[in-house]
Amino acid sequence: MHGLSRLSFMVGQYAQLTKPGIIRLLVVTMFCTMLVAQGGIPDLWVAFWAIVGTALICGSANTINMVWDQDIDAVMERTKGRPLVTGTIRPEQALIFSGIIGLVAVLILTFFVNPLAALMGICGHAYYSVLYTMWLKRSTPQNIVIGGGAGAFPVLIGWAAVTGNLSLTAWLIFGIVFFWTPPHFWALALYKDIDYGKANIPMMPNVKGRRATKFQMLIYMMLLLGITMALALTGYVGLIYLVSAVLLGAAFTYFVIRTAFEKGNRWAKRTFAFSIVYLGLLFAAMSVDSLKTYHFTESHDLDDIERTAARMRADQDIDELIRQHNEAAQASQPTNGDRAEDTTNR
Repeated sequence: MHGLSRLSFMVGQYAQLTKPGIIRLLVVTMFCTMLVAQGGIPDLWVAFWAIVGTALICGSANTINMVWDQDIDAVMERTKGRPLVTGTIRPEQALIFSGIIGLVAVLILTFFVNPLAALMGICGHAYYSVLYTMWLKRSTPQNIVIGGGAGAFPVLIGWAAVTGNLSLTAWLIFGIVFFWTPPHFWALALYKDIDYGKANIPMMPNVKGRRATKFQMLIYMMLLLGITMALALTGYVGLIYLVSAVLLGAAFTYFVIRTAFEKGNRWAKRTFAFSIVYLGLLFAAMSVDSLKTYHFTESHDLDDIERTAARMRADQDIDELIRQHNEAAQASQPTNGDRAEDTTNR
């Protein structure tokens, strides 16, 4: 293999360590949350660095997951082609790579976004790489339920990036991703149960059986519907989101119910595929709504106006501080006359 081809191949192998397919979805949810928090288009410079930082810190955590799960990946059909299994990348090389991009991510989020966004990135990294990967995944059939929080941390990064705080609305959006994870991932586990069984991973279908898994999918689906409706009451989103959440939720529920009553895996596969579409469209609806919100109650309209006014006052305060700083800096500089007098005295 020629030098350039080899370099291109290795870049692709290292990129695989970060699980780019998962990162795309996480970055989408993060950016859409930024739109909701801002009530429109956020500062593009901040948004750019938030996206870069989130992608890198998620990629770092995903790399550690691959290092830890080499033995599992080697037995499962869908993962046995991963770089650490095939030997194209050594574990120590992967850990160094993870450390470098993780450190760069924290520095980017700290200095180009804000410290709270960096803290949420660190917490999400620890949650996924330590709590889920090293403990929950191999120890309990509730691994996906508790571990679902890892995939929800990017929305907290996005919210913190814009507001510098974490409000109830941020945690509701976090909850949407959290409660979406069980019906999404258990749908996959229903038709990949043999694979997980070979790898000795205690997934719900293997431990509690298919019937119990489908029942719990229905429970989490109901919780998901509830929290999507709760978000509509915050005043940050309006009719566009509400109508979309109702229609998408009804469709997702239909898929989960069909899965619950089937004997094979046809609807489980469809449910897994649709769950990804569902989350993408739901966050897209949030984004569209944030650009032009049509509220369904007068109080929410007033709340939206107050939030807009508060943002304008905050921007004016920042502009005023910058102006005062510039005036103070100019006042502290000696004039030409002062310089001439100083020279004469010398």
